[in-house]
Order: sequence, then structure tokens, then C-alpha cells
Amino acid sequence: MAFGKKKKEKAEEPKSALDDASSDELFIVDQVRKVQVDRLRQTYDDYFKNPEYTKISKYFFEQIYGAGDKASRDAAFNKIYEKLSAAVNPKRITRVTQLKQLNELTDELDLRVAREFMKSRKKHALTLEDFEACYRALNNKDEREQQLQLLMETTRFFHRLAHIPLLGFVIKPTQYAARALGVEYIMEFFMEGYRSFRSVKNAEPFMQAIEDREREYLNRLLP
Repeated sequence: MAFGKKKKEKAEEPKSALDDASSDELFIVDQVRKVQVDRLRQTYDDYFKNPEYTKISKYFFEQIYGAGDKASRDAAFNKIYEKLSAAVNPKRITRVTQLKQLNELTDELDLRVAREFMKSRKKHALTLEDFEACYRALNNKDEREQQLQLLMETTRFFHRLAHIPLLGFVIKPTQYAARALGVEYIMEFFMEGYRSFRSVKNAEPFMQAIEDREREYLNRLLP
């Protein structure tokens, strides 16, 4: 009896660090994010107040990393990434893959900080001082440097991408595809990012400030 070829099983997608986190851990992760958003808001107050950079600052420091609906956004992004990686040569989506790696690494680092804080059994909400104490205790400078490198590489790339002529028209079919997949929300989020990055002709002073200030912060906490 002839049998057809066995269908190749699809490789299982690696799980997010947050998938196995408890509700208590996720509650603290939310606090970790809020503390960091507040720190970023203060660290880059000069850019928030500069009309040329206000829009990109709000998107970069508040919308991308803000707590809120990040989980649903991540789920939608992963759904699109799964479709892309199945249909496109991996080399053509290198930056998208880096963006996914950055997101997953950030989730993992945030969860580790949350777990470190929970060890202290403190009853108050996590503060910046608590966050920095946990950051130091974890002593994972290599991963923090990798996080910063991924952040700068992907951010500079997507700023250049936003200034490609007629890119807005090219994005339209992608929006329709996202709607067909039921993840149009993520495209709305990306379009907001596209408009924010496009609003700044020369973002290098902004990018360099992020790289310099975040590296100084990292080196201060982990000399």
C-alpha cells in the first residue's frame, strides 16, 4: 500500500517569558513598566518639550513601552510575524526579527526584575529605587547591552524606512492583509509610529541622546 509523504510538522514558536508568569508576577511587571516609563519621561523631558520631537518622544517612550494593552499588541505582532516568516526569506525580515527579539528580551528582563522584587516581600508598589536595586542585583550587563543595541539598530532602521518616498502607499495592502487576519489594531499602531518617525526629518540627535543616556544609566547601575 502506498502512503503519501508525511506532512512536515511546523516548528513550535518559542513561548514568551510572560506566558508562564503568574498573575501576581504580571501585576508587578506592569509596575516595572510604569516605573520605567516615568523615568524615561523625566530623562527625556527636554525632547518632550521640544516641538520638533514631541510626537516621536510620546510614541517612543509612552506608547511603545507603556503598560496598558501591550499584551494584545504583542499577540497581534506575533501573528503577523508568523505569517511573514513562513512566506518570506528570513534575510528579508531581519529587522522585524530583531524587533521581535527586542520585545521578547525586554519582557524577560522585566519579569526577572519583578521576581527579584517579589523576593523582598515588600508590601508597597515598586518604586524607582526598588527597580534599580533589583537591576543591580540581577547583574546581567551583557543582556542589558544587547537590549540597548537591538533598540538602537531597529529604531534607526525604522526611522530611515519612514522616509522612503511613497512608503505610505506601499503600506496600504499590508493594512488590508492585517484586517483579513483580524489584527488591524497592530497596523494602526505601526501607522502611528510611521507618522511619528516621519514627522522628524533628522532624528539622529534624538537617537544619539537615547544611546548616550541609556548607556550612562546602564553603566551607573552596572559598572
